[in-house]
Amino acid sequence: MSASLLDLTDKVAVVTGAGRGIGRAIAIQFARAGAEVVAAARTVSEIEETAALIRDEGGKALAVPVDVLNIERIKEMLRKTLDSFGKVDILVNNAGGLPDNVTPGFNHGYVLNLSFEDWKAEIELNLNSIFYCCKIVGEAMVRQASGNIINISSGQGLGPFPGFGASAAARAGVINFTKTLAFEWAPYNIRVNSLAPGVTETSLTTKDFETDPGLREARLGNISMGRFGKPEEMAAVALFLASPCSSYLTGETIFPSGGRISGVPPGYTAYLRATREKLREKVP
Repeated sequence: MSASLLDLTDKVAVVTGAGRGIGRAIAIQFARAGAEVVAAARTVSEIEETAALIRDEGGKALAVPVDVLNIERIKEMLRKTLDSFGKVDILVNNAGGLPDNVTPGFNHGYVLNLSFEDWKAEIELNLNSIFYCCKIVGEAMVRQASGNIINISSGQGLGPFPGFGASAAARAGVINFTKTLAFEWAPYNIRVNSLAPGVTETSLTTKDFETDPGLREARLGNISMGRFGKPEEMAAVALFLASPCSSYLTGETIFPSGGRISGVPPGYTAYLRATREKLREKVP
């Protein structure tokens, strides 16, 4: 494969959630491929660090604070991108995860334990925010008749995922929304694909494992390669989707999972049965 097929020179890429983890790895990978990168997230210090890392390697980067739940802030992100670079070629909707007011943990996400407020918060952050960013940035892409959108979903969205009901529903929604948008925007020369990472070593998964130590072993037992993914490995797949290598792909979902054995990891069903009485006690 020619290296030129992975070249993003003269492309402008906006990456949300670029302050850490997979988002930071994607921003850095895109810059190494030649893209001018807008690193966007809520925490200013984190995106400034991402931008600095890119500049240290000779790349071009702009740090733009954004809250992907705030429509006006997303519009401001787009304005700053267009003011600085004149266009936007690539949008990576990576921002998401666990809302600030939601307690991490395997038990928490069972539907019997899940509050109405937490359900709404997870759907808002992991599904609605992607709609907001796609609509606002996508309108600029439609006007320029070109673009490439990569929506970050999760392996949770590909099947049942007990203990993570709201997150799994949101991630599945992202995958279906991606397919719909790909059909609608293909006439404008805009490709829309989804990247659904398997379990990846990030600060968020670390927090989950600290809350429920048994979860780590359950997850590892479901991966053929016997290890979790790294942010850089997910960034490599994102680069493929952003590059000419994937020029005939749209509406697709790529799932780098290390060889996930099943949708429901071994031990999940037994864990559910062992805790069903405790769960029943929480029913009003």
